[in-house]
Amino acid sequence: MRDAWLKIKTRQTLECVIIGYTRGKGDRETSFGALHLAQANGDELKYLGKVGTGFDEPSMKAVSAELEKLAAIKRPVKDKPLDDARSVWVEPKLMCEVQFASWTKDGMLREAVFVRLRPDLTFQV
Repeated sequence: MRDAWLKIKTRQTLECVIIGYTRGKGDRETSFGALHLAQANGDELKYLGKVGTGFDEPSMKAVSAELEKLAAIKRPVKDKPLDDARSVWVEPKLMCEVQFASWTKDGMLREAVFVRLRPDLTFQV
C-alpha cells in the first residue's frame, strides 16, 4: 500500500460591509471589478481587502444595482489601497457574505470569494 495524504482546504465565512468598488475593465466595464470590504472596529471601519470572484451574471447585476443606489463618499477607511485611484467609495450600508481561506498577517482576507448580498443585515458603526 502506498502512503497517501489528503489536502483539505477549510473555508470560513464572514459578513462584511461593502465600502466601495474598483471600476471594471474588459467584460466588467459596465459594472465593477472588485468590492472593497470592511468591518466595524469600534467607531471606525477596518479595511479587509477586496473580493472580485464568486460572481455570476445575476449577482453582478444585483450588486451593481444596489451600488448605484448608494451615495459616493470620500474613502471611509484610513488604509489607502494600491488601487485607490481606480476606486469609487460608497456609503457603508450594503452588507455581503464572503468566504475566505484565512487572514493575512496585516488583517486582510486571503482568497476572498463573494457568496451573496445580505439585505437582511443592516450596518451600523
